[in-house]
Formats: sequence, C-alpha cells, structure tokens
Amino acid sequence: MTRIFFPIAFVFSILIAFVSIRWLFSPVELVMEHMLHYLREVPLPAYLHIAFGPLALAVLPFQFWRRLRMRRPRLHRALGYTYVVSILLAGAGSLMLLPHFQGTLWAGSGFAVLAILWIGFTARAVLAARQRDFRAHEAWMMRSGALTFAAVTLRIIMAPLMASGWTVVETYNVTAWGSWMPVLLWVEWRIRRRP
Repeated sequence: MTRIFFPIAFVFSILIAFVSIRWLFSPVELVMEHMLHYLREVPLPAYLHIAFGPLALAVLPFQFWRRLRMRRPRLHRALGYTYVVSILLAGAGSLMLLPHFQGTLWAGSGFAVLAILWIGFTARAVLAARQRDFRAHEAWMMRSGALTFAAVTLRIIMAPLMASGWTVVETYNVTAWGSWMPVLLWVEWRIRRRP
C-alpha cells in the first residue's frame, strides 16, 4: 500500500503546491476570489498562508523520500528547515485569518484545530530531532505531513461539492474537518503498527 501511495501522494503534493501559487501569475480576483477579503483586510497573514503553505506542501514529499534522506542527509536537513519555517509562517497566518473567516463556527473550529496541531506536531518533530530521538522525530513528522497533505485532500473533497453547486465557503463545512482527520487517523494507525 505504501509503495503505491507514496508516488501518488508525491505527484499530488507537487501538483497542488504549484496550482496553489497561481496567484503569482494571474490576478488574485480571477484565481482566488474567496481570498480577496483576507487580502484586503489582513494582507500579511493572507500572504503568509498562500505563499508558505504551498512551499511546505512542495517540500513534503522530499522529506519522506527515503533514498534522498539516506544519501543526502544535509539536503534532507536543509529541506527540513524550509518545511518547518514554512509551516510556522503559514500556520500562524492561518490562525490570524480566523477572526475574518466567513464560514460557520463548525468550519472555523476545524481549521483552527488543524492550524494548532500543524504547528504543534511540527514543533514536536523538531524537538525530537534535536534530542536525537529519530524514531519519535519520524513519527511526529508523519503526523505533521498528514496535516500538510490536508491541502491536497481538501481540494479532492471540494471539487465534486463545487461541481454540484456548492460555493467555496459552503464546502468548508465538510473540508475543514474532512481534509485532515481521516488522513491523520490513517497515519496514526500506521505509526502504532510499527514494531
């Protein structure tokens, strides 16, 4: 299963990361209309979220590429720092956007829990690495990666809902929790199955 899942996750992570930075090449009002009010009201947190979230997602698959990790440990470490800083900035930006969130309390709380866990799990992974507990580091990074991958699952869930007539904000009632909880539960199950 993992041998099949990793290449698929790799491709989707890179693809969604590049799609997510389309605002660099086209007017935001055309490609990210749902972000316009954030960019007007709180531009710094909005740009932190839409710039560093995709960067974390683009780096994610390289952190789990075992061959790269074993053969190029310095590159793994450098990408790791990029990943961690990106999550801290994007996660902080996400939390600062919440007072301006236009969805329901249910959806807002889902995104709040996601951002807090995202920062917390990543910080815990860094702490484990600094203590040279690489087994714990890997487990916490797997949890962090599950939450980073929410950017992919959110869009996979959102696409059919929007095709059936839902607005972006309406999809948040499903995606705010559904984009990360199933993936995190699956990763937790994988971690606990390890000998």
